[in-house]
Amino acid sequence: MKHLALAAAVAAVVIACPPPAAAQERWSIATSSTGSGPYIVGSSIAQTLNTRQTGITVSAQTTGGYNENLMLVVQGQTNSGLTLLADLSEAYRGEGKFAAIPDSKKTFSVLRRMFPVTTATFHCAVRADSGIKSFADLKGRKLNINVPSTSTQQINRSMITALGMKVTDFKIFEIATSKSFDSLGDRIVDATCNGLPMPGSPLLQLGAATPVNLLSIPDDAFARLNQTYGGTMLRVTIPANTYPGQTADVKTFAYPEVLFVRADAKEDLVYALTKAYWSGPQPDNPAFKQVTLQNAAIDVDPPLHPGVARYLRERGLIK
Repeated sequence: MKHLALAAAVAAVVIACPPPAAAQERWSIATSSTGSGPYIVGSSIAQTLNTRQTGITVSAQTTGGYNENLMLVVQGQTNSGLTLLADLSEAYRGEGKFAAIPDSKKTFSVLRRMFPVTTATFHCAVRADSGIKSFADLKGRKLNINVPSTSTQQINRSMITALGMKVTDFKIFEIATSKSFDSLGDRIVDATCNGLPMPGSPLLQLGAATPVNLLSIPDDAFARLNQTYGGTMLRVTIPANTYPGQTADVKTFAYPEVLFVRADAKEDLVYALTKAYWSGPQPDNPAFKQVTLQNAAIDVDPPLHPGVARYLRERGLIK
């Protein structure tokens, strides 16, 4: 009887204390420093994903920026990362600025694309009262191309080449994006070319006091630039009157910022996060507005992660 009583007591405890729920999966997104654009983007993505599903807790992780994010994901120190699609493609191929890294192609071969989340639209801004209407008009004048070792300066240099011009055709300044528009307003430079969400708040603020104009990138120059970047650039138009003083449409380009993972990331988790992200509106931030799910289906390096490919097949975007 004592044994029966003990068994009953144990059964009662088991019934009263059900087994603990399965531990929730945790997922990190490598971004950049606190308060930076990539950190704000990553935080918005995490918040969106956390409100649309309950099985995975997503958080933004502070890092040293895009280049560090690549290595953090390669080394498995974070689940996913943000970087420019152009840089991700170059790293995977072991080309460009990654060619100097020993065994770079092998190192980055484990990377896979998820999907683009934002774009930075290239704005080449001049004062509306400058009389500058094209890059030919800018020859011999003061052009800001951003600080060395940044993606922005690399893109500027590639753009100048694509235009059939040389860096020596301009008086080059290397001013950070945070100070570039004040420099334009104060006539320290005649033009500054930077990647911004569209519309870009720093340029809107400048335009409110000092009307601005933007320089168009011709079709043939864009084609050459896009070839340099492995087809990762997007042709876009900045509509007339987006900024005070800009009275005509301006043809330029944008470069996507993408989420990426290792090839061995769990397919079910990547699928679940991809489905959750695209199950509703994108985060309420201008940086996200130019990206659609169709942009995820472009055929560039590196390959899509199987979890993303599975979702795109369900949506009929790839075979």
